[in-house]
Amino acid sequence: MDSDSPQNPPPQQLVQEGYDAMAKEYLKWATQKQTPREDKIKHLLGELKKQDATILELGCGAGIPGTQLLAQQCQKVIANDISEAQILSAKTALAQFDNVELVHGDMMALAFEPATLNAIVALYSLFHLPRDEQKIMVQKLFSWLAPTGMLLCNLGVANDPGSVSDWLGTKMFWSQFDAATNLEIIRQAGFEVVSQEIIEEMEDGRLIPFQWIIARKH
Repeated sequence: MDSDSPQNPPPQQLVQEGYDAMAKEYLKWATQKQTPREDKIKHLLGELKKQDATILELGCGAGIPGTQLLAQQCQKVIANDISEAQILSAKTALAQFDNVELVHGDMMALAFEPATLNAIVALYSLFHLPRDEQKIMVQKLFSWLAPTGMLLCNLGVANDPGSVSDWLGTKMFWSQFDAATNLEIIRQAGFEVVSQEIIEEMEDGRLIPFQWIIARKH
C-alpha cells in the first residue's frame, strides 16, 4: 500500500499509534527472537573506549535489552521513543538506573547542541522515517556527535520508497534504501564507516535482511 494514499495517516502517526497499540505484544515478540543487538552494542562500546560517555538511543522501545546494556556501561543514556506506551514500559524496566533520561516524541523533533554526544544508537528505528527524513536524520546525528563520536544503526536494504503493511496486529510504516545507498548517505554526512554487514533475521517465518553499520565522526 502506498504511504501517500489518502486513507493512510502520516507516517509518524502510523508508527506512534502502531507501537502504542502493540507495546506488550512487541516486547514479547522482540525479546524472544535472536538479533545481533547486544553483540553490536558491545562492539560499539569497545570502539568508543570511553567510560564517561553520553549516549543517545533512538527507538528505545521498552528498554530491553538495549537501553539496559547501555546504562550499565555509560555515564548517561538519553533514550527516545515516539510511542508513549513504550516509554511507560521503559520506565518500569529501567527503574534501577538513575543515569537514563527517557524522552517521548518524534526523533525528527529532537534537538541537541553540536558535538555534545559521544555515541548514538538507532536500532530498528530509522527505517520508520520517510526516506528523505532518514537523510536529514543522519546529518543531524553527525552534527550532534563530538569528534571521534560513534554511530551504531541498522537499516533496511529493500529499496522501498515507503509502504504500509500489517504487522503484529496493527498498521506500520517503513521505508528503505538499498545497501549501497545507505553507505553513501552515511559517508556523505561525514562519517567514516568502521564496519558494516548485512545479517538476515528470522521474523514470522521469513528471513529479513538488515544492514548493520558502525561509523565514526571524523
